[in-house]
Amino acid sequence: MKNLYEIKNDIVEIASHLAQMGWSEANAGNISVLLSREMSFEESDNPKSYTLLELVKELAGRTILVTASGSRFRRMKRDIDTQIVPITISQYGTTATWPAEYPNPTSEIATHILVHSLSPEANWNESAIVHTHSTKMLALSSCDMPGEMLKEAVNRAHPEITTLMKKGLAFLDFAPPGTWELGTKTKNEFIRANSVIWRKHGILGYANDIEMACDYVEMVEKAAEILILEKGAFGSFLGLKNKELTSLQQLIQSTNVF
Repeated sequence: MKNLYEIKNDIVEIASHLAQMGWSEANAGNISVLLSREMSFEESDNPKSYTLLELVKELAGRTILVTASGSRFRRMKRDIDTQIVPITISQYGTTATWPAEYPNPTSEIATHILVHSLSPEANWNESAIVHTHSTKMLALSSCDMPGEMLKEAVNRAHPEITTLMKKGLAFLDFAPPGTWELGTKTKNEFIRANSVIWRKHGILGYANDIEMACDYVEMVEKAAEILILEKGAFGSFLGLKNKELTSLQQLIQSTNVF
């Protein structure tokens, strides 16, 4: 099991990678890791707090490391001691608190708490969420196509979506960021998806490992890039034909390669 220092460094490495890719302009994007049950923090004096709009008993007593509101991924390495905030869910799942010396967590904290609340039921002792404003998917998700049509196009665009994302992806229509409502909708989609796209906003990846959460983001962004290139070159989306998609699915079902 990784220690706290190693987990914080994992967050820093992913944040730096996203910045280098150009997907975290200014203070865009956020990352969180639900720590294992064995890792706990003693409550500090006069902590800051955030009242949960509904009980989150699944995470009672658990701690999440999350990037701070206003943090810049390009300088996360220098800010590792101040811009990764340990928030702890109260004993009854009613509030989230963090030490007063830390800044506020990301404005998307509701989404992070609600999505991580799925982890205990999945028997995950740890989990991670990566959210970023990747350029190609931001552009693609701004089109007028219905979400289900976009989902089908993305699934066919890149074989990795089928082979490595067992639950696939989901699209959510644009909604004001930072709300409990958005967090609830995102949680519901992650029950049956590995990645959720907030249309005209960005991508989220959720997994029991921070590298895999980032993998999901990268695969979806690559699929968006392929679709945009196909549209420019050929006038339409191409992707895997029915026969090709079926053969790939059959291969996955018959082997343990993927």
